[in-house]
Amino acid sequence: MTRTLALLGVAGLLGAAQAGPNGMPPRSGKPNDPPPEAQLRRVPVGAPVPVGPGFSDGDPVFDTPQPVAGPAMPDSVPLAQDAVIASETLRLMPLHFRLAGPVAIGPPFNLSLPAGSDVGRLVKDGAIRHCLKRHGIFTPPQDGEGEIYPAICFEDRDGDGSFETAVLLPYHPQRSQPRVVSIAPVRLEPNPAATAGDAYPVRLTRRIRVAHVDASEVLIVADQGLAAAGQAEVTNFSGRPQDSLTLPLRDGASGSLGGLALRLVRDGAGWRIAATGRLAPWLEVRENGNLIVAGGIEFRRRPSP
Repeated sequence: MTRTLALLGVAGLLGAAQAGPNGMPPRSGKPNDPPPEAQLRRVPVGAPVPVGPGFSDGDPVFDTPQPVAGPAMPDSVPLAQDAVIASETLRLMPLHFRLAGPVAIGPPFNLSLPAGSDVGRLVKDGAIRHCLKRHGIFTPPQDGEGEIYPAICFEDRDGDGSFETAVLLPYHPQRSQPRVVSIAPVRLEPNPAATAGDAYPVRLTRRIRVAHVDASEVLIVADQGLAAAGQAEVTNFSGRPQDSLTLPLRDGASGSLGGLALRLVRDGAGWRIAATGRLAPWLEVRENGNLIVAGGIEFRRRPSP
């Protein structure tokens, strides 16, 4: 089961695809691009340009999933429809780096980047790139003909750990080619403050939940949902048929699901469900961050090629 993960925000997480209606793959083209007639116009030299989806240059590579603090799992919960027996939330943060020294790019761009400039690790065209992260309003570098190059990426082509090549990506690739220039070698160092402060993390929650209860049996399921940028709550929960457990409604009936041992316990006139253990690992990030596998369900941030 494959779903398209809609990640919204400044630069769409530097290029994450926006989902269409009902989670369907996005329509072809860039929904936030200006109309064709506007795309044909040159931007005046020196004009400031806001960061936005039109300047997307890739999808972020995520750091190691980080747990989000939540309530401890209780020993037991009352047996009721939609009762959550256990849950876990993990957060995926885009990786950030910073320039260890200044970078100067000569004519016709005449650009200077100070040490400490924020650099993201991104995926574009199946390759990992390290590209400058723009924040707020900026003036994009332009060539002598007025073509703008809002994305600036750095490459370590000789594999020595320093980046000696800058690649400037045009706003209109159908009209202009990327510009490759040599720069003084510069290293990238971790930028944990920018990673921690990134405004567009992805949160995913897995839960063990009572899906149905009647006079004869109890259905318990494991499902997972996500909260993309700008969403306050984890929603859109879904699961697989095989990630379920049916127990007869009788004292001591037991089974296991998602790493937990579950048991029904009579509680006066009602019932409780007791749980021991801990949730088994359930989140993987593959394809350099394009494919997120949560509880066996695939969330793809861009459609497969």
